[in-house]
Amino acid sequence: MAGLLADEWEKYLPPDLPETAYSDLSKKISYQPMNFQRLLDAGAIRITQPSGTNEEGFSLVSKWNDSFKDSATKAWEDKPEAYKAAINALTKNNDFLYDGKYRQILWSAKQLGLSPQEVFMKKRREEGGLLGGG
Repeated sequence: MAGLLADEWEKYLPPDLPETAYSDLSKKISYQPMNFQRLLDAGAIRITQPSGTNEEGFSLVSKWNDSFKDSATKAWEDKPEAYKAAINALTKNNDFLYDGKYRQILWSAKQLGLSPQEVFMKKRREEGGLLGGG
């Protein structure tokens, strides 16, 4: 895995996550809880809803998603009314993110100059074991 981020961020990546894992939909490991409010405030993630849909819920769009010239996600409007529910779901459900989205978030945070200490919450102990990876 050496070289994917080539710095202190690397220890937060799963050891078997390939460099092309920005779109990997699998869920191989549990991650250390992240400070989603900080990520939202910094612009590393956005809570949106795809254009033309009337669905309840939300979509989590990373800065990485919006970084492409022809990205459809750029047109998706932010959905402030879903922020609280989204952050609650992301914080309480350690399996919410798939591996590719996790990788996108780390890339986005790094591009914005955030440090891992700003992004990751401290590990919690629950039922005698650690939650999250790291």
